[in-house]
Amino acid sequence: MMAESRIPPGASLLLIGSGLYWILSSQLISSFTVLTPGFFQTNELGTSFITIIGIVSATVGLWIVKVDFDELRALFSRRDGWIFTVPLGLVAADVYLTLIVLSTNSQIVELNPFVSSAIAIGTAALVPFIVSYLALSQGLGLFMLRVGAYLFGSLKSYRYLPFVSICGVAAFGPASNLVLLLDPTAGLVAYLLGALGCVMLSIFLFTKVEKHDLGKPKFQRP
Repeated sequence: MMAESRIPPGASLLLIGSGLYWILSSQLISSFTVLTPGFFQTNELGTSFITIIGIVSATVGLWIVKVDFDELRALFSRRDGWIFTVPLGLVAADVYLTLIVLSTNSQIVELNPFVSSAIAIGTAALVPFIVSYLALSQGLGLFMLRVGAYLFGSLKSYRYLPFVSICGVAAFGPASNLVLLLDPTAGLVAYLLGALGCVMLSIFLFTKVEKHDLGKPKFQRP
């Protein structure tokens, strides 16, 4: 139990999400990052190296995933537990709106080569991509709760600032995609409204979490 308590919240989900991402990246763009797609295109050893790292990362994450499940169970059981499901909802909205926008307007192109490759392949690549996206988003959310508790103390409502800020940033994709869905010619306005949506969501979540009974603090300053 002592070893398990030392594992920071979000670590297992981040390992699972990044592991799946690296496995897919090795097959789709032959690179760790979309900044250098095709970096290992002619090097089978490099591609295999990425795959092995991905498998190891995902395996370790699955081995300790109970830690994050326990954290999520405690958060979801709170009266304001819906707030902590927002990262999952944003992922679902982002993927859904992206697919709708790309399918309804041929002039709009997905700039991320990893995402565009996954969409082009279909279900075989899209499903693990979504699982990776969900794990990374929820894992980062849990980790930001720990960061907030460390920075501001577990008894202060300001400890939720990192979490709601991350949620706000994650809302940029769904918000801008929604604008493009309503008006494909929006152009730069879609990004401006997406940025506005980020700020509004962060403020909304922060005010909501403040109004609820926070109960016994789950995250303690080390």
